Amino acid sequence: MRQLLEEIIEQLRFDLPGLAASFNPPATEEELRKAEEELGFSLPAELRELYQIHNGQSEDGPGFFFGLPFLSLEDMLAEWRVWAELEEEYAMEGGHYSVPAAWIKERYINRYWLPISKDWGGNHLGIDLDPDEKGVSGQVINFGRDEEVKYVVARRLTDFLQCIRDTAREGNYSVDQEEDYTSWSFGREGEVHFLDAIRGMNLPVLEPFRAASEVPDADVWFEGLADEWKKRILESSSSPEAFLRRKKLLFIQQGLTDIAPLGSCSEVRELILSGNEIRSIEPLSGCKHLKRLYLVKNPVSDLRPLRGLEYLQELNLSGTAVTDVTPLGCLPKLTNLDIQHTPIRDFSPLSSIKGLRMLEVSEPDAEQLRSLSALTQLTELTLAGLGQVSESDLNAIGQLVNLQTLQLEEVSLPGLAFLGNCRRLQKIVIKDSTIGDVSVLAGLTKLQSLELNGCPDIGKLEELARSASLRKITASFQQFARLKDCFDRKIDFSTMIGEMTDEEEEIWHQYLTD
Repeated sequence: MRQLLEEIIEQLRFDLPGLAASFNPPATEEELRKAEEELGFSLPAELRELYQIHNGQSEDGPGFFFGLPFLSLEDMLAEWRVWAELEEEYAMEGGHYSVPAAWIKERYINRYWLPISKDWGGNHLGIDLDPDEKGVSGQVINFGRDEEVKYVVARRLTDFLQCIRDTAREGNYSVDQEEDYTSWSFGREGEVHFLDAIRGMNLPVLEPFRAASEVPDADVWFEGLADEWKKRILESSSSPEAFLRRKKLLFIQQGLTDIAPLGSCSEVRELILSGNEIRSIEPLSGCKHLKRLYLVKNPVSDLRPLRGLEYLQELNLSGTAVTDVTPLGCLPKLTNLDIQHTPIRDFSPLSSIKGLRMLEVSEPDAEQLRSLSALTQLTELTLAGLGQVSESDLNAIGQLVNLQTLQLEEVSLPGLAFLGNCRRLQKIVIKDSTIGDVSVLAGLTKLQSLELNGCPDIGKLEELARSASLRKITASFQQFARLKDCFDRKIDFSTMIGEMTDEEEEIWHQYLTD
């Protein structure tokens, strides 16, 4: 580690003369012990060794990591605290991707990601101490506010330092001079943010990963394509090689019928193909790392080509011709499924997908509701309309005892008694619906949030005041006016549905102020 540092400084001594002086003295054993005590775990050996050589560098230096500073223990802990405090509420916020797949846990926040650098915009290079199944503890990654796609930059910290040394030796960098401040960037293209540069690099450094592909040469592959596909590829990417390495591809309402070229995109993680004329999805069997797939409003009927997509988590089949969901039982990571407006009659084959958490269906009849009752693993359910059902038919929903979120759209019901057994419900959203009696909701002891959107006809609304758990209600002003004085505590009405007069807005603001 020390030798690599010395070699880097030596290679850059003419272009970055201030680099050596920017490093802080070594961290003491007491400083390291206190840092580990606050973190609640030991620093990895390589990072500990680096801090024993230099406790980071001053922020006005040239930025050791291709322009990004090496954070001192104090600064690393300050950044780590911010993320650790947000982890419980926001860890799974948004959509996130690991490149390569299954190397980094796909989440927004993880307290076991140690920020060793920052860009002053909420983004970091970090050391990952909690890798996914194919990663290694101590790998160098990017993460942060804007880093939806997370890359394994290096398998270990010494690999990353060796990459910095080799880059300096080869002169594959640019020096950035602004008045009295000197920095540097990876590559010869001028000032490029390193967290942007990694998107075009062969990673991990020293040991680049390449997903298995049947295409030996991107240019040869490209020349064999139809002209319309050549045009699409060059419009979306800088080169055929870049297209094959894309992690997100969107082809919406482009009249696609043949998607054979996509079968060579073995590294794609998100593929949106909504609103085309695709009947066969056989080529998608080659997209081995797909995480999110949208086939909305395509005449697709056969899902068997998806059976080998072990990383597929989110699938939208709304408006397709699919009748049989049995092939989806082979998808171990599938969590979110939208099958609205499809001719699927039997939902029970989905019961074999133990990780399935979110399902969206439309206008189920009595038979479909009975098959739905087998999906006891569900935590979120959307029912967009109801077919021919009786009140007793709805009791099938009550068997989904693990439900935490329920959304009802465009339904007309005398009451919600069928939810009495759903004791884990925390959030209910009712949209464009009529409900004669919502009093049963007062007995759901974990219910915290209720949203009434476009629902002027909701009966026995005041009965909600008996709920001891409700904390937030989103509704119209008229419903707010009926409820605001009913509770023995203040309820969060900070989000309002629909327009208000000036007088109504004043009443609402006064409630929020109080």
